[in-house]
Amino acid sequence: MRKFFVSLLSLSICFLLLADKKKAEEVKKIGSPAPAGASVKEVEVRASKGEFNPAVIEVPAGTLLRLHLKSTDKEHGFELKTIKDSCVKFKPDAPITFEFYADKAAEYEFKCCKFCGGGHGKMKGKLVVE
Repeated sequence: MRKFFVSLLSLSICFLLLADKKKAEEVKKIGSPAPAGASVKEVEVRASKGEFNPAVIEVPAGTLLRLHLKSTDKEHGFELKTIKDSCVKFKPDAPITFEFYADKAAEYEFKCCKFCGGGHGKMKGKLVVE
């Protein structure tokens, strides 16, 4: 009987560890890979009720930008308008990390790429690479 409980406890611990790994934040890499040693800027971006916060993100050229995208209410999307296949979707219980190597000075508009109800059209922002 004791072996049964020890086995059950071991299986439970394994299950919890595997379940915790599934909760790890997904990473979507867009554009060119960053060279070794590139500076990194991490920004938490919250999406909710028709807005991104912050709506303007500034980084120096040559920076690997890591956006930690989190929704506070429902499923949203994030897309750099001029970058093909850059749309990522995320839910309140499933944040995602969006990596983009900002190699040269430019301005990129970003928007919500998942229809999310009223205010969806206002969900825009700007990434400024200086």
